[in-house]
Amino acid sequence: MKERLERFLEEIKKIQGGLPSDLHVTRKAGALVAISGGKVIHVGKPTVKYCPLFKALFGTTEADKASIRQKFNKQFDMWGMFTCNRTVAEDKIIVPFGASEIMMYALKRKVAGCAVLVCEGAGTVVTSNPVLVQGIGAYMNGVFYTSPVQGIIEKIHKEEGSILDPGTAKIDQTAGVEKAVSLGYKHIAVTVRGDQDDIPGKIREIEKENNVSITILSVCNTGIGKKQAEIIRRYCDIAWACASSNIWEIAGPAAILQLGMKIPVFVLTEKGIRLISGYSRQEILDKLDLRRKHYITMNKLEPGGVKMDLGQFSVYLYETEKLPLHAADEPRPLH
Repeated sequence: MKERLERFLEEIKKIQGGLPSDLHVTRKAGALVAISGGKVIHVGKPTVKYCPLFKALFGTTEADKASIRQKFNKQFDMWGMFTCNRTVAEDKIIVPFGASEIMMYALKRKVAGCAVLVCEGAGTVVTSNPVLVQGIGAYMNGVFYTSPVQGIIEKIHKEEGSILDPGTAKIDQTAGVEKAVSLGYKHIAVTVRGDQDDIPGKIREIEKENNVSITILSVCNTGIGKKQAEIIRRYCDIAWACASSNIWEIAGPAAILQLGMKIPVFVLTEKGIRLISGYSRQEILDKLDLRRKHYITMNKLEPGGVKMDLGQFSVYLYETEKLPLHAADEPRPLH
């Protein structure tokens, strides 16, 4: 991904005559997307043709460059994304099994003390404020490059967020975790992009050296390689499948719990189960047989299902012989 990002930035230089001082790079449907001045200035080639989440949120069945531009135009208009008008506080659930939703509830219910996540215009952020976590993450994909936006930085500070480097909007999740430790947090949840394969191991070293508990959430996993998926399986606690065949094939079978079917979330460890438990009003997740069983949640009742609530949604929990389980309506193609 580093080489791909560098090539993408070179393309922007050629188009714009240099890199804009206000520049943010994110991704949708596998395509890198460059944004400056509240406008999309360049879109790479999409690798995912269909995404059920893209369809649910934006009503678009085919992911192409035009629909990606429309998606971001909606984000600019409705939430001020990538600009000083950005909404940073939110408590409404947008994605049923989203990373920010899960961390928001974990903070509300004191399962975690703080979250370390990334916001465009600010970079790595540390916060114990649940609505700031959801405000940052509800509509945000992975952030690969960003520059400071003073209005976003000021709003994050007002919502009790600590920014790693406001002057540069630096993205560094390892340093973010170190900052959380220095602030006295003992139970930390951190999001890490799947392509950042050197980060999870470093975070585990920080965890051991400081005698703290860190839950690693692996996000933005579309297109990662086998080695990266193996690192996720080894070091991470929760992994989003996205459109990654390697997450399905390598992390999926190691999961204790699969949340959902279309774009599943694989919960790989007991620590991950504890964080997910904060998302539920029941104690069912605390009673799982973590040694021998696999479990999955579905939205329909069949024999053997146990009703439970996750966030604001009712689902049914089932035992299963193995994971993962696929659905007909999932991202295409997986790669």
